[in-house]
Amino acid sequence: FNDPLELNLNLHCSAPFIEMSRPNWDFEDPSDGTDASFASAPFAEGTSRRAYRAMRWTPAAKYGQKAVVKEYKDMYSWAQGDWDTAVNTYKKAKDLADRFNVESRTNTPIRIVDYNIQRVISQGNEGTPKLNEWVMVEDFLEGDFQKYISNSGWVKPGCVIEYPSMPAFAHWSWVHTGGSLMVSDLQGVLYNSKYVLTDPVILSLEGGYGSTDLSLVGMGLFFLSHQCTNMCGSLGIVNKRPDMSAIKQFMNSEFGSLVQMATSYFPKEKFDSLPAQTKRVIREVLMKTFQPRYQY
Repeated sequence: FNDPLELNLNLHCSAPFIEMSRPNWDFEDPSDGTDASFASAPFAEGTSRRAYRAMRWTPAAKYGQKAVVKEYKDMYSWAQGDWDTAVNTYKKAKDLADRFNVESRTNTPIRIVDYNIQRVISQGNEGTPKLNEWVMVEDFLEGDFQKYISNSGWVKPGCVIEYPSMPAFAHWSWVHTGGSLMVSDLQGVLYNSKYVLTDPVILSLEGGYGSTDLSLVGMGLFFLSHQCTNMCGSLGIVNKRPDMSAIKQFMNSEFGSLVQMATSYFPKEKFDSLPAQTKRVIREVLMKTFQPRYQY
């Protein structure tokens, strides 16, 4: 972490500075209206985003709290709207998690991490994120970070027993929305008797939630591997799942390569290019669960 960099992340404040100079979370409050300070080099990165250690100075309720600044790896976000898909995904996942907590009466509720979208408006030297780039700022997740399930059918070994809420939440979200959506790619921490999740994925019938929305394919791959947990039983959804036997071989041969620990990507154009017959068959198998509510 050489060559200190001063950046400014601004969403609500007019001229706060952001400091990118210190490793870990060894930051000092510059006392100049700064929103947050973060390091000049990422401490982690996924397939699509880099993550930088940070510390919040505002709002007062979060003063001195650890945070994470995220930027996209494959593009610079020069417009706040570049984050719209991610924001819509987080909002939908939060709405469903809140409802799940009520219906399940769980002792380990699910929460989606707090975040906001801010802009770099001052930069002392070259570095990343770039001047005027919009980034996501999230609370840092304290605890043992885990990937519970992917968006393409992978499930952490032992998850059914150790973290039963995770596959149950994905299954329930699909049932609750009548098969139109599924919250997936569940990852985060179990801390102080609650799950706090980051970077969720929404799977939708039309594939409208970005490149991680594997749509019908992701839903089908989930049910190929899903073992209902005791929470699925308490929610009354054990029998509300599709019979995948008729297309199991087809799904594995066509999309089995997507089943991996990492987040999988399925660009919208690739989904659109799937043969209509393929999409129709998968959809009919999935939605048969809800007949006679759905007609074809």
